[in-house]
Amino acid sequence: MNNKKILILGGYGAVGRRLARLILNELDANIVIAGRREDKAEEFAVMLNKEFPGKRVNYCFADASDLSSLNNAFAAVQLVLVSTTTPEYINIIAQAALESGCDYMDILVSDSVVDQLNEFASTISQRKRTFITQAGFHPGLAAVFIRYCNKYFDVYEKAIVGMAMNARFENADQAKEIIPMISEFNPEIYQSGSWRKATYKDMIEVEMNQPFGKRKLFPMSMPEIKQTQEMFNLIETGVYVSGFNWFVDYIIFPVIFLTQKIKKGFCIGILTKLFAFGVNTFSGKYEGVEFLIEAEGIKEGQRLKMRVIADYNDAYMFTAIPVVACLKQYFDGQFSPGLSMMGHIVDEKRLMLNMEEMGINISYETRI
Repeated sequence: MNNKKILILGGYGAVGRRLARLILNELDANIVIAGRREDKAEEFAVMLNKEFPGKRVNYCFADASDLSSLNNAFAAVQLVLVSTTTPEYINIIAQAALESGCDYMDILVSDSVVDQLNEFASTISQRKRTFITQAGFHPGLAAVFIRYCNKYFDVYEKAIVGMAMNARFENADQAKEIIPMISEFNPEIYQSGSWRKATYKDMIEVEMNQPFGKRKLFPMSMPEIKQTQEMFNLIETGVYVSGFNWFVDYIIFPVIFLTQKIKKGFCIGILTKLFAFGVNTFSGKYEGVEFLIEAEGIKEGQRLKMRVIADYNDAYMFTAIPVVACLKQYFDGQFSPGLSMMGHIVDEKRLMLNMEEMGINISYETRI
């Protein structure tokens, strides 16, 4: 691919800044920093051009809610990388990418993004565009880790994914996407041959590395693992996540559930600020992410257990690194046109190797 130009929508945000620097470090590509604050985009682009030789960085205005604005921004771009917390505008962003003839990737967490993009699936394929959704680590890595562990088993039976995160919000808007997720909390786990709705009674306790230690993890929904369960005919699988802190888990969460049950979107701005305040004020001093899988199956007639742990001391970088590892494969032409989730489309072995090369610590343990 000769035109390696990536537009980062929200490129001056917490994840966007890390993505920009990592792309300039790892890829032979030019980037465009885009967002509603053109002054911030310009300021960051100037900074990057001083840090990295070759004047590879440009900037532009782009409003995710305005199709005309996006069409202007996406012109002559190879790929749009969505790092904003704007799932409500995903239809507009996807339409602009298709009209502008560019490819697409997002790091959005909301399940609704997958549903919205599915409406464009046939058009994406017809126009031979590559759309990759739910990139990063959450979602993104659950299916990757499950697929990776398959090579250790003759019969693959169980795959439990867990994660714990401690981070700070630079501004409350970064938590905007999380509030609807909490209010629509509908966890599922796969047991005894079927998916079922999970409750807090299904939480598990996992011994994680320090500084997280022993943690109670709660089940959650993640669309990417449903296809993965079918791929390997797993007997049991699920994704589990730790809470934030006592204030957020036992005070803020109930308030979010109650207000959103009264009216969806009610007091969303106040709730976002309250959530960000609770995370920033009451969480532990350490920062970072731990992501793990505990897998079981049969190998050469014996029961085998596999445990893979990945960790990094910056949650935003832990999101950016898998994205750039995926982009390496994208620019090598490994992906066929169409709509895919990152966890399903990547070569899992290469992704794991590239993540380690970019600084994520990954440990592997097997025991009979």
